[in-house]
Amino acid sequence: MLATVTCAIFLSCSWLMSVASGEGSKAQRAEALAKYGLDPSTSLESRIGEPPAAVLKAFKDAGTKPTAHVLTAVERQKVFRAFAALPPLSYRTLRERLRSFSFLDGMPNTALTSTVNPDEPYRLFDLTIRAGILNENVSEFLTKKERTCFKTSNSSLNVHVQGGRLDAIVYVLLHEATHIVDGTLEITPKIRPGDRLEESSPTPFTKDVWSGRTTLAPQYRNTLLEGVGFYAGGKLLSIDQAEAVYKALSRTPFVSLYGSNNWHDDLAEVVAWYHLTEKLKQPYRIEIRNKQHVIFVYQPMKSRLVRSRFDQMKKFYESEQLVGASDESSPDGE
Repeated sequence: MLATVTCAIFLSCSWLMSVASGEGSKAQRAEALAKYGLDPSTSLESRIGEPPAAVLKAFKDAGTKPTAHVLTAVERQKVFRAFAALPPLSYRTLRERLRSFSFLDGMPNTALTSTVNPDEPYRLFDLTIRAGILNENVSEFLTKKERTCFKTSNSSLNVHVQGGRLDAIVYVLLHEATHIVDGTLEITPKIRPGDRLEESSPTPFTKDVWSGRTTLAPQYRNTLLEGVGFYAGGKLLSIDQAEAVYKALSRTPFVSLYGSNNWHDDLAEVVAWYHLTEKLKQPYRIEIRNKQHVIFVYQPMKSRLVRSRFDQMKKFYESEQLVGASDESSPDGE
């Protein structure tokens, strides 16, 4: 099979398979680059093109038929700005590991990260994005996403995410690029053949936070929080429960509801929001409103538990963090 596919930022929150990981040796790197036609010296912009056949087949096999989207000049500039906004490690990892970047109309989910060669030690990736997000900003996209957790019929209440007015592709690319970094450097535990999905040795990022890939550490388990639709087996909750849900979230180190459903998305969400707020100086507020009146606010980046994880973000800004045998030019580290 050419590509192992993992769905990230699914609005229905379902994963097909975890991203495979592997740093590989210099010889394995050279073999993989030659075999799959990737030249890390080429720009990320030059890798935007048609979606791989394996990706289209995966969607077809799942019962959907999205179509290739050709970027307009305006859309292309939005993507270029999103590349330039990445943390240094994420940028270098994509330069080294990303084989193709494509957009589809009619995708049922927001983004798809695919491992090109899952059975080989030096893994490469394809990234496919739903083109519709190119017409939204971060606040618009995340508000729509967050609202999929709650039933609002016959209620004047609703949830709003204030995440700034940057293009939504900036957030989505931050999130997806982190999955590729994770698949390369194993910041979250690697699931090895024969391992049970919920049993593996913790890494510094997951220690005392996760008991397994989708199992929270005992001190953070909460029946209401784990009933949110982003969780496997979760369901739509009444909007009347939203305040209790976010108060439960505030007692955990998770930066978002989405990040609390598995350790891969936990990492991707922490990196995305750390970069958006601390580096790009964007806001992050979760509000519950009664019509236009704000009745509840939670600001995750002010949480002591969330901020306790900030030291683990340093690697994303280190100038010499290796992702392969060569590191091409990238945005300057801080």
